[in-house]
Amino acid sequence: MNGLSADRDAAGLRALSGIVAVLSGHLGGAGWDHVDPGQILDAENLLDLYGEDVRARAFVFDGTGSGDLCLRPDLTLSICRHHLIRSPQAAEGRYLANGPVFRRPVEGDGEARAAQFTQIGVECFGGDDPVRIEADIFTRTQTALTEVGCKGFAVATGDLGILFSMIDAAPIPDRWRARLKRHVWRPARFRTLLHDLAASGSDDPGRLAFLKALGNLAPEQAQAAVSHMLSLSETSHVGLRTHEEISARFLEQAEDARSHPLSDEIVSAIETAAALKAPCDKALVALRDLAAATGLAITPALERMECRMGVLEGLGVDAASLPFDGDFGRNLEYYDGFVFEFYDPTLATTQGRRAAQLAGGGRYDAMLPAAARAFGTASPAAKTAFGAAIRPETVLEVIG
Repeated sequence: MNGLSADRDAAGLRALSGIVAVLSGHLGGAGWDHVDPGQILDAENLLDLYGEDVRARAFVFDGTGSGDLCLRPDLTLSICRHHLIRSPQAAEGRYLANGPVFRRPVEGDGEARAAQFTQIGVECFGGDDPVRIEADIFTRTQTALTEVGCKGFAVATGDLGILFSMIDAAPIPDRWRARLKRHVWRPARFRTLLHDLAASGSDDPGRLAFLKALGNLAPEQAQAAVSHMLSLSETSHVGLRTHEEISARFLEQAEDARSHPLSDEIVSAIETAAALKAPCDKALVALRDLAAATGLAITPALERMECRMGVLEGLGVDAASLPFDGDFGRNLEYYDGFVFEFYDPTLATTQGRRAAQLAGGGRYDAMLPAAARAFGTASPAAKTAFGAAIRPETVLEVIG
């Protein structure tokens, strides 16, 4: 592999085709529509659905009259487009696809992560039992890897739905809630914002007094006061922001200053949940203790986690012992629920975690309607979305 793509001879092509067929059979099987979605997407708006990590690695090019285009960085959005264009009113859709995807290599990817590589992906839209769908796809993925000879692979799981539930349950204004949710996938920015909104967030009493005084004025008076202050300082703009934009931001901060701050106890609970690393059974106990200590009403999210563990146990998975990582999944900006990954520990040691990934997946309910808006299609009847992908070239490397 040369850092761009693999050149395969006849034997290499037969090996890849053979393992793709076996993995696809276990991952999808009967009841799944086998599709071949397009490899080129409209870049405008679509890359925003993926988040910063994928945006930085996407191959974007000029489509002239069509605007900027990009090569698909994974199969998910291509399958979403297929569903939204052809079956937006379907209450349920199950798809399997395989083919090349394209991402710019980054430092630390290792030789195994070329710019072009193959994915086998399944996506399930809708369905009346989301937890069973999660458990089914997780189990199918694990079985597919086992059946082709992968041994000793490691597992990571998480559930971003718990973090979102804690934000929803926090006694804060809706605008704060929206801001926190926007930054869940940017952990450093999220932590800064969380502390900014906390009772101990301001260490500048003069600034806080100014903002509270500003918040007591009528909106037009407050804007005039800020504009006058900027004029007195002979500031015409800060960076690329105008007086009006700076004033609007000051007014937003003034409204924040008048609101009841987020308690340090809840800030600590959210940070503890995000940093939690433990087997799933112990993680569930710890999360229940956090909820009880803070009064955060996150019972539905915890019941869903417990139910998923029960379904997995019924499918033969030792769910209680699965590693849980409260921070896992925050690198891909469309996940909003249960997430998982299978990886090879040896490759992780020698080439890095990204290059060691054998398979991964997760829930992304909010992205399906967002994708419909981006593609200009009707709103989907399906209200949930969950999928997974296997990387057959990495599997081939592992099994020799």
